[in-house]
Amino acid sequence: MAKLFERKSTSLTLSEFYDNYQLGKYRFEVSYQRKSGVWSEDKKSFLIDSILKNYPMPAIFLRPCVNTDTGKTVYDVVDGKQRLEAIVDFIENKIPLTSYFAEDDFIDEANLKTASEIAGLTFEEIKRLNSDFPDYIKQFWTYSLNIEYLYEQKEELVASVFDRLNRNGEPLTSQELRNAKYNDSILLKTIKKLVKDAFWNDKLSRLKSVRMEDIEFISELFFVVLENKVLDSSPKVLDDLYGKYQDDEESIKRAENEYKKVIEVLQKLNLDFNTNKRLCWTTHLYTVFSFAWTLVRKNISAESKANLVKEFYAEYFSKSSNYEGMLKEYKDASSSRTRSETQRKKRLFALLSYCGIDNDNGK
Repeated sequence: MAKLFERKSTSLTLSEFYDNYQLGKYRFEVSYQRKSGVWSEDKKSFLIDSILKNYPMPAIFLRPCVNTDTGKTVYDVVDGKQRLEAIVDFIENKIPLTSYFAEDDFIDEANLKTASEIAGLTFEEIKRLNSDFPDYIKQFWTYSLNIEYLYEQKEELVASVFDRLNRNGEPLTSQELRNAKYNDSILLKTIKKLVKDAFWNDKLSRLKSVRMEDIEFISELFFVVLENKVLDSSPKVLDDLYGKYQDDEESIKRAENEYKKVIEVLQKLNLDFNTNKRLCWTTHLYTVFSFAWTLVRKNISAESKANLVKEFYAEYFSKSSNYEGMLKEYKDASSSRTRSETQRKKRLFALLSYCGIDNDNGK
């Protein structure tokens, strides 16, 4: 008999969902899920707009997990996290209904006045006008969610459902898809640990951590050490490297130790990232990391090159700079395709040459 994924379809009203939510019956923070806060307020409000008009939405996928000692069931939210969080935010008055609720061909003349009056209001504000808008309040609480229960015990297979759903639905970033696929791998666990290193405090603030851009960037740095070369950061290259090293414990441990040495060298360069915020752009962070990695490889002390590196970036970021020689090479390599292998090597070689270090890393 063919093996099929075990699942069951049912429905749940928003009232029933929120009762369960208040009882702590849902686990939103499963490892393969993306972080909270991905949806903007407008996108959340638009979902509420759709609910109050009784438009359909895609199914919510839940995985029942039964505690064999207590008999209590908790549900992992496999897919639909952002939608459920938007619903809770509306109930708890953290977001309003859309301001354009009435500006829709769906609203006819007979309902235009009522729709206009509740547009832009929070749920509490609508409820205060209960005598005027009982239909909308009832509609919200009785709105029916389509639920798919997944009974698979193996978490990696449940994670693959999340992956499949989101490849064809609400777009995930490449790193969010990797997180779904490799969430239990030694590689990703190591990278998530490295992201939390105190050295990166405030330096990655330009990246959207809710979309895992910080994890992707640290992955790029970690692969420099793992592969012993500067690399392109195209999705295919990163996907291939995640597949190659996912559970290569020996290589990962070796690279982690070397990576920590690189961070120590970076700290000894004593660059002022607070005063010069542009140094926190990933273009330059990747370069200075690669520079520190080169010092580790060549056994060159950070102290011997620290002043030259500071001088280079002070001149580079100066409004009066003429951009000649290595400064021009670096600037030209920072103007386009900044994540390509070629441009990254050019920037690194320009900085190395300025500091009097041979450019012998042809890899």
